[in-house]
Amino acid sequence: MISSLSVFMHKVKDLDKKIRILCVQPHDKSTVEALRSVAESNSNIEVTMYGSFEKISEITPAEFLKEVEIVEGETEEENASRAAASVNGETQAVLMKGNINTAVFLRTLFRSENVKTAGRLISHISCMEIPDHPKLLFITDGTVNVAPDLREKAEILRNAAGFARSIGLKCPKIAVIGINERISVTNRDLIEAAALSKMAERGEFGECLVDGPMPLDTALKKEAALNKGIQSEVGGDADILVCSNLESAANLIKGLVHLGKSRTAGLLIGTGFPVVLTSRSDDEFAKMASLSMAIVSAAG
Repeated sequence: MISSLSVFMHKVKDLDKKIRILCVQPHDKSTVEALRSVAESNSNIEVTMYGSFEKISEITPAEFLKEVEIVEGETEEENASRAAASVNGETQAVLMKGNINTAVFLRTLFRSENVKTAGRLISHISCMEIPDHPKLLFITDGTVNVAPDLREKAEILRNAAGFARSIGLKCPKIAVIGINERISVTNRDLIEAAALSKMAERGEFGECLVDGPMPLDTALKKEAALNKGIQSEVGGDADILVCSNLESAANLIKGLVHLGKSRTAGLLIGTGFPVVLTSRSDDEFAKMASLSMAIVSAAG
């Protein structure tokens, strides 16, 4: 069990593996500070920045500037393309989005040969630190896949399970969210949730426990699961929620942040290496938490 986002920051300090961070356009102070904090916490971390030397040097502390490599490019597309190309199939590398348009970053990333060789669907996973909840909760996919079909949901689940194992959750508990725990033959999402559960039972996703369909209360509250007569190791104790579509996942995440005062971190997974995808409006903590989580995953 991982109780808070700060756990990732502490784990980064103890890593004994070389990790390369390739950051596209760290032209804002919060991104630079996140990079500086993790790099200074462990000498095994190397940082390469892709962007404007002038903009980077204006906001980067002099001592840290001496420790990083800067690769200059003329356009956002060039900077993103060079960074993705520099991964060279390394699993112990992290790609990070800085102050660059998200659509440009993703479009360039999806075209990269290094990403295509992963041969997997790319998805996004959000990590939520929720007040009064005993452990971190992971939610997928609220960013990339709009209306996934069964094949795509299986890949989203596979990505999430693999990621969870890479950060130390040996057998993650995964709830496939649905409006009802009963399977209706007229509801595609409920049928597909049940199919994913059976696929997991047959070993399709490696070591993990999957159950669904499950409403949110059943997935997160043991009492709710028991009251409904659901005997499940996942019910009431889910680590990961797989939502039926982007809209439901994104709204759940936003509700937890804005109404539940949750803190969040997020990554792209299924790329062959972790990709830190934060908003340009995210604060330093959110960027540092996402980066730390990515580093732990890459090292795992």
